[in-house]
Amino acid sequence: MRRPPLPILFLLLTLALAAGCRVTWVRNIQLTTRLLNDHNELLTVEGNCNLPDGAVLEARLRDRAGRRWAYGRGEVRNERFFTLLEISRCPGFKPLTLEVYFDPLAATARVQEFTGERGEALAGSMLWESHGRILVMKRQRIVLTLSARQARVRRLVAGDGDVDELRSYLARHPDDGMSMIGLGLAFLKQRPSERHPGSEAFRMLLQGVKIGSGDANLDSEGRTWLAALEERQRREDEERARREAPPFDPKYLTATLVNPGRAVGLFELGTPERALLLNFKLRPTGQPGEFTIAEFPELKFALNSDALLARITPLTSRYATREGLRIGSDGDFLRKLIPGLQVDYQDEAAPRANGRIYSHARLELEGLNLELERSYDPNFPLPQESVTAMEVVPGSPPASSSTPTSSPTP
Repeated sequence: MRRPPLPILFLLLTLALAAGCRVTWVRNIQLTTRLLNDHNELLTVEGNCNLPDGAVLEARLRDRAGRRWAYGRGEVRNERFFTLLEISRCPGFKPLTLEVYFDPLAATARVQEFTGERGEALAGSMLWESHGRILVMKRQRIVLTLSARQARVRRLVAGDGDVDELRSYLARHPDDGMSMIGLGLAFLKQRPSERHPGSEAFRMLLQGVKIGSGDANLDSEGRTWLAALEERQRREDEERARREAPPFDPKYLTATLVNPGRAVGLFELGTPERALLLNFKLRPTGQPGEFTIAEFPELKFALNSDALLARITPLTSRYATREGLRIGSDGDFLRKLIPGLQVDYQDEAAPRANGRIYSHARLELEGLNLELERSYDPNFPLPQESVTAMEVVPGSPPASSSTPTSSPTP
């Protein structure tokens, strides 16, 4: 069979390109790697590769069972690449497989112009077909060699070590932070009875973290366990105190007397926050030191910087003083309690939608603060005054009378 003349082949190629087809040349891929181990903490993987700039090479370290111990990735720049693998937790003296590979499906469109969308333009001895695409894959077997101390600690933390052997080593080297943290972690993971502050494992962890192991990951795991045990102990102490606290007194629900400067109902100013926690579940309101209690939705509480109850705010007219002063009390009633009282009201900027003009004032009495509101219709200027809010704060009324008093406002 005769071959078509060269001009005909050139014509066919030109027509194919004009129809939108593109020719991608098949390229032979070369990949070399070099390893540098830095004190069993980091493994540097670097090398040369003739993939285009921007191609991402991934590296993973796995054992025979397929478990991945480390992973990293790096971009090709001027036919060079490098990545770092964190290997401080990898097992020592066991064969591991290092895989450095390129996946065309994860590449950018610019790189795929070189490799093909699924690696169909790649050639060479390191190609591996997987799930419908062609990977560039280089495998290398390595073994991480550790010191005897590192190997003992890692085996022990992993649950496969000799506790007595490490105890004996610690007896000879009591200032070895790595061995101390490793033995403490092993006890915590294998002996649930050790999981509390004050246990032997807790003390070893605490001492080991203070000394330091030289292994940032091991130190971090030790501190994490210490914090978790202390938090668990705190919760258990609170729950124990709550169980041992006296039962909830139903009188709290029925007591509604407002005692200026002293208390509202059975809630007294100056009560420590911890005493409230023994009987109630405090619910923060979003304001610093302020909270409510589920059983008392009509009260709001606030603590001072010493975590003592410093303000109680009734929210309804259910709570009142002995004289009957409460939210909703009118101005005439208030002036009967405080003869000669004058209040400096501040008007709002404009009338409200109902046509009335409103003004407000704050009245600070002995142990009791009041918010007052006055309103009137411009066509019928007869003001109406009422108490809109009250709060009990530290302070006491004069000894001669239980009625709150105030000096007249000039």
